[in-house]
Amino acid sequence: MLIGLPLFILVIAISGGEEEQPQASCRPGAVEDESAIPEEYREALDSAAVESGLSVDLLAAQIDAESGWDPEATSPVGAEGLAQFMPQTWATYGNGGDPNNGDDAIAAMGRYMAGVSEEVSDLAGNERELAELSLAAYNAGPGAVQNAGGIPAFPETEKYVKTIMGSAQGNYSADCSPVAGQVIGELGSGEWTSPLPGGTTTSGFGARSCPILNALNCAGGVSDHRGLDFAGPSGSTVVAPMDLEIRATGVIPNWEQLGWVVLGKQPDAPGLHIEFAHCAANSIQVNPGDTVAPGTPLCTQGNTGSSAGEHLHFQIGTPDGDESIPGWENLVDPAPLLREKGISS
Repeated sequence: MLIGLPLFILVIAISGGEEEQPQASCRPGAVEDESAIPEEYREALDSAAVESGLSVDLLAAQIDAESGWDPEATSPVGAEGLAQFMPQTWATYGNGGDPNNGDDAIAAMGRYMAGVSEEVSDLAGNERELAELSLAAYNAGPGAVQNAGGIPAFPETEKYVKTIMGSAQGNYSADCSPVAGQVIGELGSGEWTSPLPGGTTTSGFGARSCPILNALNCAGGVSDHRGLDFAGPSGSTVVAPMDLEIRATGVIPNWEQLGWVVLGKQPDAPGLHIEFAHCAANSIQVNPGDTVAPGTPLCTQGNTGSSAGEHLHFQIGTPDGDESIPGWENLVDPAPLLREKGISS
């Protein structure tokens, strides 16, 4: 855990160019599951969740990331215990307890998360954003979050937040629902599959560090990434991840930066917009008006438009918005929705 110690590291983060660690797929914790909350800490975590205003699954995933549930864990910089408190922070929040005592550490974590959550709450637009900002503040310090106006562009902090949010949903939630829920309604009972079978996630949703020495302009969707990037072996096939009605294909005027695209919409509730960008030129295999099933080939991953390597840029939007053009303001993070359907992202 870093408390107010930013990492000044320059990284090149280009679309399709930086591979992230895979996050958990949907695998809810149970008593017999080795990834579940240890029974001896359940009561302490319930109390810490009430104290902090954050969920039990989030705090559990945070402890897992910090110490792997080892109350004797230490770090090279002097952090101790389940929650990896630095001595100076423990002096403020430990209330005279022992950082290597699990119950004491969890209680202190609840107090500290309550404090950092309050300090960054003015930057959050909803409960999910508050959870992410609180994690960032725990890792990098609330001052760094305030100075950045959001999650600081420190690679360690960005990875910390994404890993814990994914683990909270995939390993510790009761029903695979995203942390703090999601505002688009139920996803429906239909089966989903990966939009790029055999591919791996190379860039996540949200702000990214400015690319350096890169031909792409550091603006718009390059720095504010509005989808997930997947990359597979050259020539990999992009498929429909669920039942879709195809609404538009090809190069969309004023959206040429996305290259060749396929735009679709779920025929049933909640009617999400599902969008696929950077398809290889002339590789699209569907037409507007087609209705396709999960796994239907749509196009080949490509490098068209403003792209820095062959990949799929995958977007999900809420039902509002123009169906004939790619979304922007209505786009949501696909990762927790895919995870809810059991698909690693």
